[in-house]
Amino acid sequence: MADPVISIEPISDELLAAYEASGMERGKAGPQAIEWAFGSNAAPFAVARYEGAVVGISGYIQNRMQFGQMTGTSVQAVDSFVSATMRGKGVFTRLARAYDDHARNSGMDLVWGFPNDNAAPAWYGKLGWHRHGQVPFMIKPLRAGFFTRKLRLPIDFPLTLARDQNIASISGVDAWGDVLWDIVAPKVGVGAIRDRHFLQHRLFDGPHAQHYRVVADTDQKAPALVATREAEKHGGRIVYVMEALGETSLQPLLMSELGRLASRGVEIALAWSFPWSPNYSALRKAGFLPLPERLRPIRIWFGTAPKTAPAERANRDGQWYLSYLDSDTV
Repeated sequence: MADPVISIEPISDELLAAYEASGMERGKAGPQAIEWAFGSNAAPFAVARYEGAVVGISGYIQNRMQFGQMTGTSVQAVDSFVSATMRGKGVFTRLARAYDDHARNSGMDLVWGFPNDNAAPAWYGKLGWHRHGQVPFMIKPLRAGFFTRKLRLPIDFPLTLARDQNIASISGVDAWGDVLWDIVAPKVGVGAIRDRHFLQHRLFDGPHAQHYRVVADTDQKAPALVATREAEKHGGRIVYVMEALGETSLQPLLMSELGRLASRGVEIALAWSFPWSPNYSALRKAGFLPLPERLRPIRIWFGTAPKTAPAERANRDGQWYLSYLDSDTV
């Protein structure tokens, strides 16, 4: 049996059809979701074909990145599919290696992502990614019902003193979004550039925009933003704090949203934040605590593979800024 042929390709009708047939969540969401996610990358896919048929796909989202005082380009590995007839033949690793070579040869600075338990051995072992460990989960209980149900006790009450200040949500980001990033950026060593364009694209222009609620202080001198998404998951009503950025007005925005969510019956709030992140202090003051690994509902690993000298910073400790906006599944 001959090996599949591997190529690097742009979005095409053939690949959109292959995505849909693969059973991957993004494929189920339809062509618009795929084009929204990968449209900034001229060639976002490593593709394996056998006898003319697509038997494997790896997808990469492109972002502008900050590396200290320098900026560059990264691709985040997000989707991988290998057909049942080709599994166990090393196709996944060949796809990853092919795109790794493409990234280096085309001048991209960094390849990175969040491999699951199945993919981690290939990324870390065969491809030599730097292992950062698991993502920095934080948790804040909002209501007792999440815990009392496990004890079969029919009681529920709020676990937060936060109160809803009736702050209206916003419908887009304009110039204040760039001011916000300019304020936050000096405190970020490595991370996706969260400027006006990024925030608008990620929160308001995508297929999940209707699921997000965004509140902001749009003051041109000291803006702030809090974005959330509610979900029925992990045995209860939870909220993901997708993003929380800003300085003086961040804390009241965050507390107001937590109070609103608790009054709606949301039981648990989750966030991602490293101890060195500019929003870590605000999250801690709001009552968020690091979630011990043994208590985490799922394991999400974090790895990096720099391709240029500026991006070597991505392998160092104490550099990265991450939030749920970096997750392509929430």
